[in-house]
Amino acid sequence: MTRATLVSLLTIALIAAGGPADAKTYRWVDKNGVVTYSDRPPQVTPVEGDRDALIDEALMISGIRRQIEGLPAQVRAGAETGQSPLPPKDRAAVARIIADAFQAGPILTTVRTALQKNYDATQMGLLLAQLRTPTARKMAELERAASAPDVVDKLRAFAARLKDAPPAPERVARLAQLDHATETTDIVLELQTVSLTAALKVLSALMPPEQRMAPAQVEAMAKEFVGRQREAARQELLLLFLYVYRDATDQELEEYIAIGGSESGRWFQAIYRRALAEAVTTATAAAIRQVAKAFPPSRPLRHGPLAQVDRASDYESEGQRFESSRAHH
Repeated sequence: MTRATLVSLLTIALIAAGGPADAKTYRWVDKNGVVTYSDRPPQVTPVEGDRDALIDEALMISGIRRQIEGLPAQVRAGAETGQSPLPPKDRAAVARIIADAFQAGPILTTVRTALQKNYDATQMGLLLAQLRTPTARKMAELERAASAPDVVDKLRAFAARLKDAPPAPERVARLAQLDHATETTDIVLELQTVSLTAALKVLSALMPPEQRMAPAQVEAMAKEFVGRQREAARQELLLLFLYVYRDATDQELEEYIAIGGSESGRWFQAIYRRALAEAVTTATAAAIRQVAKAFPPSRPLRHGPLAQVDRASDYESEGQRFESSRAHH
């Protein structure tokens, strides 16, 4: 099955289902088997406990810690792969500098500090009460299982089977709703944007002054490239969701959607995204300073302008890496 066929299949299924359902409509079943529909998530009793312990638990259960630990590799890949005006030796040196600047520890500390400064005991308590439910724990286990080294091969085989056994339109629509509620596509694209921006800024610092790009130009280039991937990212994420949550029931998906779209879930994600942007900005500045020391003006690099990364072949190379990092996520 080709990628184009798969995208078409998912698109048709999504249209047939009428598009994503309203992320503010929740459905759950209580212990007596009574089904309830509401514009508010199911009522839960907030978890109480030590602030820092609850923050660490939320970072672990939500999968954010795993995301942060994978970010340095994404950023480093930006300097190691694709088209670049740098010779292999200099590119390897830049990759080492990036690896040192984008360590997971400091980034995780920034996110944890942001949660401490913006701490809301009620929101954190509600979030953890939902993340501790059997459904949320099952979903987290499914997500961890999908992070296995052989997931790419399994995903390809799964996609091939969809040709003969396409997913039900209602299932696709429900997974699209999960993406909308959790903002997963937006977060993946945001991570890719900050990763690519960081790599381009470091590469720009290596160029002669007359060939360097302004920070705003680098940011615009990264956003433009990642923006072109939005629809493909959304469709491919639906495929990934179909695979990851293949053993989840419709009821469990509904409950998981309620958690992601809840006020506490959005509160948590908003703080995380702001903190991540701050951490990446700090790491980028540190990398640029180290690059300036490693490649002083007395040793300029003259291998063509950084703007070469905007050529079609470069977009294709970056796109392949983008797909790989998104599948890993």
